[in-house]
Amino acid sequence: MATQPIDSAKTSAFLRLLREPTLHFFVVAAVALLVQRSIVGDARTIELTPALEADLLRRYHDQVGRAATPVEAEAVLANWKAEEALYREALRERLDRDDPTVRNLLINKLRERLLLQTPQREPSEAELQQFLEQHRADYELPLLYEHEYVVFPKQEPGAEQLRAKYERQLAAGATPASCCLPSTVANVNRERIEQEFGPGVADQIRSLPAGQWRELETNDRLLLVKLNGIQGGLAAPAVLHEQLLAGWRASQAQKAVEQATQVVMRRYRFEEKSR
Repeated sequence: MATQPIDSAKTSAFLRLLREPTLHFFVVAAVALLVQRSIVGDARTIELTPALEADLLRRYHDQVGRAATPVEAEAVLANWKAEEALYREALRERLDRDDPTVRNLLINKLRERLLLQTPQREPSEAELQQFLEQHRADYELPLLYEHEYVVFPKQEPGAEQLRAKYERQLAAGATPASCCLPSTVANVNRERIEQEFGPGVADQIRSLPAGQWRELETNDRLLLVKLNGIQGGLAAPAVLHEQLLAGWRASQAQKAVEQATQVVMRRYRFEEKSR
Protein backbone atom coordinates (compact mmCIF):
# COMPACT_ATOMS: atom_id res chain seq x y z
CA MET A 1 0.00 0.00 0.00
CA ALA A 2 3.00 2.33 0.59
CA THR A 3 3.86 2.33 -3.10
CA GLN A 4 0.54 3.85 -4.22
CA PRO A 5 1.53 7.50 -3.59
CA ILE A 6 4.83 6.90 -5.41
CA ASP A 7 3.06 5.40 -8.43
CA SER A 8 0.61 8.29 -8.43
CA ALA A 9 3.46 10.78 -8.37
CA LYS A 10 5.18 9.01 -11.29
CA THR A 11 1.96 9.06 -13.24
CA SER A 12 1.48 12.78 -12.63
CA ALA A 13 5.05 13.52 -13.68
CA PHE A 14 4.60 11.45 -16.82
CA LEU A 15 1.42 13.30 -17.73
CA ARG A 16 3.16 16.65 -17.22
CA LEU A 17 5.97 15.47 -19.49
CA LEU A 18 3.49 14.60 -22.20
CA ARG A 19 2.20 18.14 -22.06
CA GLU A 20 5.68 19.67 -22.51
CA PRO A 21 6.04 21.64 -25.84
CA THR A 22 9.66 20.56 -26.13
CA LEU A 23 8.64 16.92 -26.18
CA HIS A 24 6.03 17.69 -28.82
CA PHE A 25 8.72 19.30 -31.00
CA PHE A 26 11.04 16.31 -30.85
CA VAL A 27 8.19 13.88 -31.51
CA VAL A 28 7.09 15.86 -34.58
CA ALA A 29 10.69 16.07 -35.82
CA ALA A 30 11.18 12.34 -35.40
CA VAL A 31 7.97 11.56 -37.24
CA ALA A 32 8.90 13.97 -40.04
CA LEU A 33 12.33 12.32 -40.37
CA LEU A 34 10.74 8.88 -40.57
CA VAL A 35 8.29 10.06 -43.21
CA GLN A 36 11.04 11.76 -45.20
CA ARG A 37 13.20 8.65 -45.15
CA SER A 38 10.29 6.41 -46.09
CA ILE A 39 9.35 8.62 -49.06
CA VAL A 40 12.62 10.16 -50.23
CA GLY A 41 15.17 7.93 -48.56
CA ASP A 42 18.07 8.66 -46.26
CA ALA A 43 19.67 12.01 -47.12
CA ARG A 44 23.05 10.34 -46.59
CA THR A 45 22.27 7.58 -49.08
CA ILE A 46 23.72 8.04 -52.56
CA GLU A 47 22.16 5.86 -55.23
CA LEU A 48 24.14 4.64 -58.20
CA THR A 49 21.52 3.32 -60.59
CA PRO A 50 22.31 1.16 -63.64
CA ALA A 51 21.26 4.03 -65.88
CA LEU A 52 23.66 6.47 -64.15
CA GLU A 53 26.48 3.92 -64.24
CA ALA A 54 25.93 3.42 -67.98
CA ASP A 55 25.93 7.19 -68.52
CA LEU A 56 29.23 7.60 -66.63
CA LEU A 57 30.88 4.87 -68.68
CA ARG A 58 29.48 6.35 -71.90
CA ARG A 59 31.05 9.71 -71.05
CA TYR A 60 34.38 7.96 -70.45
CA HIS A 61 34.05 6.27 -73.85
CA ASP A 62 33.38 9.66 -75.50
CA GLN A 63 36.44 11.19 -73.83
CA VAL A 64 39.02 8.51 -74.61
CA GLY A 65 37.45 7.03 -77.75
CA ARG A 66 37.04 3.49 -76.42
CA ALA A 67 35.19 1.50 -73.79
CA ALA A 68 36.62 1.38 -70.28
CA THR A 69 38.39 -1.73 -69.08
CA PRO A 70 37.05 -3.35 -65.90
CA VAL A 71 39.78 -1.62 -63.86
CA GLU A 72 39.08 1.73 -65.52
CA ALA A 73 35.35 1.31 -65.03
CA GLU A 74 35.87 0.64 -61.34
CA ALA A 75 38.04 3.78 -61.10
CA VAL A 76 35.43 5.89 -62.92
CA LEU A 77 32.68 4.79 -60.54
CA ALA A 78 34.91 5.25 -57.48
CA ASN A 79 35.78 8.76 -58.60
CA TRP A 80 32.11 9.59 -59.12
CA LYS A 81 31.24 8.32 -55.63
CA ALA A 82 33.96 10.46 -54.07
CA GLU A 83 32.95 13.58 -55.96
CA GLU A 84 29.23 13.03 -55.27
CA ALA A 85 29.91 12.63 -51.54
CA LEU A 86 31.98 15.81 -51.48
CA TYR A 87 29.29 17.63 -53.48
CA ARG A 88 26.52 16.55 -51.11
CA GLU A 89 28.60 17.46 -48.07
CA ALA A 90 29.34 20.89 -49.55
CA LEU A 91 25.61 21.47 -50.07
CA ARG A 92 24.86 20.24 -46.55
CA GLU A 93 27.34 22.77 -45.17
CA ARG A 94 25.80 25.44 -47.45
CA LEU A 95 29.07 26.22 -49.16
CA ASP A 96 27.08 27.09 -52.26
CA ARG A 97 25.72 30.13 -50.42
CA ASP A 98 29.09 31.32 -49.12
CA ASP A 99 31.04 31.06 -52.38
CA PRO A 100 30.10 33.79 -54.89
CA THR A 101 31.58 31.77 -57.75
CA VAL A 102 29.35 28.78 -57.03
CA ARG A 103 26.37 31.06 -56.44
CA ASN A 104 26.84 32.78 -59.80
CA LEU A 105 27.30 29.44 -61.53
CA LEU A 106 24.00 28.12 -60.17
CA ILE A 107 22.21 31.36 -61.07
CA ASN A 108 23.52 31.21 -64.63
CA LYS A 109 22.60 27.53 -64.94
CA LEU A 110 19.03 28.32 -63.92
CA ARG A 111 18.91 31.22 -66.38
CA GLU A 112 20.02 28.85 -69.13
CA ARG A 113 17.27 26.42 -68.16
CA LEU A 114 14.67 29.19 -68.12
CA LEU A 115 15.80 30.22 -71.59
CA LEU A 116 15.58 26.66 -72.93
CA GLN A 117 12.00 26.50 -71.66
CA THR A 118 11.05 29.62 -73.65
CA PRO A 119 9.80 29.07 -77.23
CA GLN A 120 12.01 30.66 -79.87
CA ARG A 121 10.93 32.18 -83.18
CA GLU A 122 12.55 33.80 -86.20
CA PRO A 123 12.16 37.56 -86.73
CA SER A 124 10.66 39.14 -89.82
CA GLU A 125 12.65 41.50 -92.01
CA ALA A 126 10.58 44.38 -90.64
CA GLU A 127 11.56 43.43 -87.08
CA LEU A 128 15.24 43.26 -88.06
CA GLN A 129 15.02 46.68 -89.69
CA GLN A 130 13.39 48.11 -86.59
CA PHE A 131 16.08 46.49 -84.45
CA LEU A 132 18.74 48.11 -86.64
CA GLU A 133 17.21 51.56 -86.21
CA GLN A 134 17.11 51.08 -82.44
CA HIS A 135 20.71 49.83 -82.22
CA ARG A 136 22.34 51.43 -85.26
CA ALA A 137 25.36 52.62 -83.32
CA ASP A 138 26.20 48.99 -82.49
CA TYR A 139 26.41 48.01 -86.17
CA GLU A 140 27.56 51.13 -87.99
CA LEU A 141 31.24 52.05 -87.85
CA PRO A 142 32.27 55.71 -88.20
CA LEU A 143 32.91 56.66 -91.82
CA LEU A 144 36.56 57.29 -92.67
CA TYR A 145 37.62 58.96 -95.92
CA GLU A 146 41.00 57.92 -97.23
CA HIS A 147 42.23 60.71 -99.51
CA GLU A 148 45.38 62.29 -100.83
CA TYR A 149 45.87 65.95 -101.62
CA VAL A 150 48.40 68.42 -102.98
CA VAL A 151 48.34 72.09 -101.91
CA PHE A 152 49.14 75.14 -104.07
CA PRO A 153 49.06 78.36 -101.97
CA LYS A 154 47.05 81.04 -103.76
CA GLN A 155 49.53 83.78 -102.92
CA GLU A 156 52.28 82.08 -104.93
CA PRO A 157 52.63 83.35 -108.53
CA GLY A 158 51.32 80.96 -111.17
CA ALA A 159 49.53 78.72 -108.65
CA GLU A 160 46.57 78.07 -110.93
CA GLN A 161 48.81 77.25 -113.92
CA LEU A 162 50.88 74.84 -111.81
CA ARG A 163 47.82 73.09 -110.50
CA ALA A 164 46.38 72.70 -114.00
CA LYS A 165 49.71 71.32 -115.27
CA TYR A 166 49.99 68.70 -112.53
CA GLU A 167 46.32 67.83 -112.73
CA ARG A 168 46.86 66.73 -116.34
CA GLN A 169 49.92 64.67 -115.38
CA LEU A 170 48.16 62.99 -112.45
CA ALA A 171 45.11 62.29 -114.59
CA ALA A 172 47.42 60.61 -117.12
CA GLY A 173 48.69 58.18 -114.45
CA ALA A 174 51.55 60.00 -112.79
CA THR A 175 51.87 60.11 -109.00
CA PRO A 176 52.71 63.09 -106.78
CA ALA A 177 56.03 61.43 -105.98
CA SER A 178 56.93 61.00 -109.65
CA CYS A 179 56.07 64.68 -110.19
CA CYS A 180 58.17 65.68 -107.14
CA LEU A 181 55.04 67.07 -105.51
CA PRO A 182 54.68 66.89 -101.73
CA SER A 183 51.35 65.33 -100.92
CA THR A 184 49.45 64.39 -97.79
CA VAL A 185 47.57 61.12 -97.31
CA ALA A 186 44.86 61.05 -94.66
CA ASN A 187 42.30 58.51 -93.49
CA VAL A 188 40.01 60.53 -91.25
CA ASN A 189 36.35 61.25 -90.57
CA ARG A 190 34.37 64.14 -91.97
CA GLU A 191 34.88 66.30 -88.89
CA ARG A 192 38.65 66.11 -89.28
CA ILE A 193 38.41 67.03 -92.99
CA GLU A 194 36.20 69.97 -92.08
CA GLN A 195 38.77 71.18 -89.58
CA GLU A 196 41.40 71.12 -92.32
CA PHE A 197 39.46 72.57 -95.26
CA GLY A 198 36.08 73.84 -94.02
CA PRO A 199 32.58 72.34 -94.38
CA GLY A 200 32.16 73.06 -98.08
CA VAL A 201 35.32 71.29 -99.21
CA ALA A 202 34.66 68.49 -96.72
CA ASP A 203 31.32 67.80 -98.41
CA GLN A 204 32.95 67.88 -101.85
CA ILE A 205 35.68 65.41 -100.84
CA ARG A 206 33.07 62.98 -99.49
CA SER A 207 31.31 63.05 -102.89
CA LEU A 208 34.35 62.64 -105.14
CA PRO A 209 34.52 59.65 -107.51
CA ALA A 210 37.06 57.22 -106.11
CA GLY A 211 40.52 57.17 -107.68
CA GLN A 212 40.26 60.40 -109.65
CA TRP A 213 42.10 63.65 -109.03
CA ARG A 214 39.89 66.73 -108.78
CA GLU A 215 40.51 70.46 -108.42
CA LEU A 216 39.13 72.00 -105.23
CA GLU A 217 39.97 75.12 -103.30
CA THR A 218 39.65 76.93 -100.00
CA ASN A 219 39.95 80.64 -99.29
CA ASP A 220 43.75 80.55 -99.38
CA ARG A 221 44.66 77.28 -101.10
CA LEU A 222 44.22 75.57 -104.43
CA LEU A 223 43.95 71.80 -104.12
CA LEU A 224 44.32 68.62 -106.08
CA VAL A 225 42.45 65.91 -104.22
CA LYS A 226 41.92 62.21 -104.85
CA LEU A 227 39.49 60.12 -102.82
CA ASN A 228 40.95 56.62 -102.49
CA GLY A 229 38.04 55.02 -100.67
CA ILE A 230 35.54 55.13 -97.82
CA GLN A 231 35.71 52.79 -94.86
CA GLY A 232 33.15 52.14 -92.15
CA GLY A 233 29.40 52.41 -92.24
CA LEU A 234 27.24 49.29 -92.23
CA ALA A 235 28.53 45.88 -93.24
CA ALA A 236 27.60 44.26 -96.55
CA PRO A 237 23.90 43.23 -96.65
CA ALA A 238 24.51 39.50 -96.16
CA VAL A 239 26.93 40.09 -93.26
CA LEU A 240 24.68 42.74 -91.75
CA HIS A 241 21.71 40.36 -91.85
CA GLU A 242 23.61 37.74 -89.84
CA GLN A 243 24.80 40.38 -87.36
CA LEU A 244 21.27 41.69 -86.86
CA LEU A 245 19.88 38.16 -86.52
CA ALA A 246 22.39 37.34 -83.79
CA GLY A 247 21.75 40.63 -82.01
CA TRP A 248 17.97 40.26 -82.20
CA ARG A 249 18.11 36.72 -80.83
CA ALA A 250 20.35 37.80 -77.96
CA SER A 251 17.98 40.66 -77.15
CA GLN A 252 14.94 38.38 -77.19
CA ALA A 253 16.74 35.83 -75.03
CA GLN A 254 17.55 38.50 -72.46
CA LYS A 255 13.93 39.65 -72.37
CA ALA A 256 12.71 36.06 -72.02
CA VAL A 257 15.05 35.39 -69.09
CA GLU A 258 14.03 38.63 -67.39
CA GLN A 259 10.34 37.73 -67.70
CA ALA A 260 10.93 34.19 -66.44
CA THR A 261 12.98 35.58 -63.54
CA GLN A 262 10.05 37.77 -62.52
CA VAL A 263 7.85 34.68 -62.43
CA VAL A 264 10.36 32.93 -60.15
CA MET A 265 10.65 35.98 -57.90
CA ARG A 266 6.89 36.05 -57.35
CA ARG A 267 7.21 32.67 -55.63
CA TYR A 268 9.22 34.27 -52.83
CA ARG A 269 8.56 36.88 -50.17
CA PHE A 270 11.29 39.45 -49.61
CA GLU A 271 11.72 41.08 -46.21
CA GLU A 272 14.00 44.01 -45.60
CA LYS A 273 15.16 44.33 -42.02
CA SER A 274 16.56 47.47 -40.50
CA ARG A 275 19.31 45.58 -38.68
